[in-house]
Amino acid sequence: MATVGNVVSDHGQSGADRDDASHRQASARRLGVVEYGRGTVPLVLLHGWPQTSYAWRHVTPLLASDCHTLAYDLPGIGSSEPAIDRFDKWSISGDLHASLGQRGVQRPLLVGHGMGAQVAYAYLRRYPTQVRGVMLLDTPIAGVGGCEDRFTSSAFWHIGFHQTMSGDTGLAELLIAGREHRYFRSHIDRFAAHPDAISDADVAIYAHGYKGQRLAAGFALYRTIPLDIASNERHTGTVDAPIQLAFAEYCHATVLPEVAVGLGEAGSRYVATSIIADSGHWVAEEQPAKVAAAINRFIAST
Repeated sequence: MATVGNVVSDHGQSGADRDDASHRQASARRLGVVEYGRGTVPLVLLHGWPQTSYAWRHVTPLLASDCHTLAYDLPGIGSSEPAIDRFDKWSISGDLHASLGQRGVQRPLLVGHGMGAQVAYAYLRRYPTQVRGVMLLDTPIAGVGGCEDRFTSSAFWHIGFHQTMSGDTGLAELLIAGREHRYFRSHIDRFAAHPDAISDADVAIYAHGYKGQRLAAGFALYRTIPLDIASNERHTGTVDAPIQLAFAEYCHATVLPEVAVGLGEAGSRYVATSIIADSGHWVAEEQPAKVAAAINRFIAST
């Protein structure tokens, strides 16, 4: 049985360059979360763009029975409270840490996809001794290695588009507002091996999670990538918590070795790699059984 709730975070850092807890200010940022199970293994699922916690709907029923799974919505998106700033992943990791602390969750295993993977890595770097392990699904980490071409390749033109401003407003918001479903559908299809795994009804649910101010929150995740790169380049050093890379055969698998080397050079002592066969980028929906099996194996190994 799943339960839905909002978690209030008192984390109020203004950016990735402010690491000390003494800089926190009350912000009452609420993160939406759907919980499954009451096991002893805390498992945090973090979605990417343009998705919400709904992305995990086919995975959660297949997870090990000893899991207590928490599928979060990122700040300003889905069931989370609208947010207007602090979309760098270091800041979001602080919100997540506070949220988990309020629920008494200790040493979670984090699974992230897309922007959620960026948050999971920031969480590992910020709280290295408080993490059981991190699984990154089909996502190179900004500033670590294996993602440089993603910022210049024509296949990833959406990154620059999402970052572009028109005065005080994002260009993407001006052009996409009211057309969320069409744009999301197009984006999903471009990176899917099995686009029919995500129906038009599913896309409509995602589009609803980005309506109004929430649309800007999604694009803001891209506009803070330069901050994420700087933060990840600065926060290096030995980390003992294991990292499992599980990349899609038909998307980022080509850079998997480079990403693994980059993480090792940044200080991660234990990095394992695997490929999710016959999948495009949307692994949790294109191959949910394989993703769940990979998560269960990772839990067992940690």
